[in-house]
Amino acid sequence: MEIIVGTYENFLLGYKVDIKVDKPSIVQSFADRSHSGSIRCVAVKDQWIATGATDDRIFIYDMSTRKQAQIILSHDGTINSLAFTPDGTHLLSAGDDGRMIATRLKTWFTDATWKKAHSGSAVTHVSCHPSGKLALSLGSDLVLRTWNLVKGRVAYKTNLKSRNTLGRQPDCLTWSPNGDYFTLSGQRVVEFWSIKTADVARSQKTKSKPTCLSWISDEECLVGLEDGKILWLNVNKEEDNDIEIPAYMYVRVKVMQSFKNNLITASSFGEIKVWQIVANKRKLKEVAKANIGCRPTCLSVLDLEQFGANYVISSTIEEVKDIKPTGSKAKAPPRGVVTIEYDDDDNEDSDSNSKSDHEEESDEEEVTEGEEEENDNDSAAEVSDDDENEDDVEEPSSEPASTNSEEDEQNAEPVMRLPKSRKHKLQLMKMKSNTNKKQKMDNYVKPQQTINKAKNKQKNKK
Repeated sequence: MEIIVGTYENFLLGYKVDIKVDKPSIVQSFADRSHSGSIRCVAVKDQWIATGATDDRIFIYDMSTRKQAQIILSHDGTINSLAFTPDGTHLLSAGDDGRMIATRLKTWFTDATWKKAHSGSAVTHVSCHPSGKLALSLGSDLVLRTWNLVKGRVAYKTNLKSRNTLGRQPDCLTWSPNGDYFTLSGQRVVEFWSIKTADVARSQKTKSKPTCLSWISDEECLVGLEDGKILWLNVNKEEDNDIEIPAYMYVRVKVMQSFKNNLITASSFGEIKVWQIVANKRKLKEVAKANIGCRPTCLSVLDLEQFGANYVISSTIEEVKDIKPTGSKAKAPPRGVVTIEYDDDDNEDSDSNSKSDHEEESDEEEVTEGEEEENDNDSAAEVSDDDENEDDVEEPSSEPASTNSEEDEQNAEPVMRLPKSRKHKLQLMKMKSNTNKKQKMDNYVKPQQTINKAKNKQKNKK
């Protein structure tokens, strides 16, 4: 087997262990530093290794050729959790940007994206059910969501805010091998949830904070604690049968992973240990240990037997230069240069429009004079009401239409050189805007003219 370790120092490290030998040893097999930020999560399925980091990127490695296979740029924040589906067709990823994304293997196309998987809050954990039909996700909103992966939507929501025992940052979201139970941990508690009852089957208090968890059978699991001990728990048995096994002195158990009849653990100071699981006696026997010289953040195990006896382990992971990252945002097209000019034809049209507007307004003035002669009494009544506010009334200019046309000429909008169809549309829009302006001016000029002429007639009569 090969132990895959992600570190705070941006390194992805590999260590080969031959457990069939009488005295196994841990030997470094490769070191890769493709990430530009600390690695937060690692997932292994068949020959594939996926790593996520604080640099918003996911690197995919094909260990059959020991080369980088793909770079996924679907997230805009730190990658918090990665999980392969049991059938090996998709990779589920969760990040601080609130997205949960399903990426198809080999083609590396995004099949599904839930942009607000937890109402926009960061998604901290994701775990896929052994059947591949369900998945659990946990977010910073303290809501546990059950996803129907067949239909691609949320099937059930569980609000964890009322559960004070789990605290503000629940952890250790993992499924049992048969899928009947899943676990959640809090400050000093480990809870076993049953999918049959959709409730807690057992809640076990701990002397120290749980930091990691790994199932070794359908009903038993091992829990790493902050005080350096490993707790052996059973779902259906009482607390008297729980066993504490010392693993590290004054150092917390950072990560752990079970593989066949072995357990691999790593401390926060970088000491890796391989244990043999003695299930009938409920004991752990230390087989090998080594110090990696880095601070580990995540750990997983790659089965080397799948590649055959002739498989050669190289000391480096080859970087393929012709990799095209998937999921990246499309770049904006280059900006073109638009030349802005003033057409003489458009200026002539504006002059003709202003003249026609002036002629129409003069006709309207003649009509208003005829109407005023017939309705002298009504206009006089209106003037008597308006005499009190003579100071507030503004007298219109002698040539309102001409001044407006001059302003239009000075503030004429620039005309872009466009194709005929688009230019025609712009001309129609200008004509509509001119008619709207004309109607507004008519509504303003008519009342002013009637008021002023009525005042002049009243003065003449006096």
